[in-house]
Amino acid sequence: MEITAELIPEEEGGYTVYCPELDIYTQGDTVEEALANLKEAAELHLQEVGPEGLKLRPVERHRICVEIP
Repeated sequence: MEITAELIPEEEGGYTVYCPELDIYTQGDTVEEALANLKEAAELHLQEVGPEGLKLRPVERHRICVEIP
């Protein structure tokens, strides 16, 4: 199963990472740690809810172009 990972750099250092399909947030000091923590959190979440309890949130993605003045 592939999920989306939205990385958000924090001002004080480290990263918050969000998975919109599962509505899971976690964090880490590095990109690698944040992604590993998200993988672990997603696996634990999926074990807890089981296949019949899995409700993926739809995620729409759009690409837009912006001009930098």
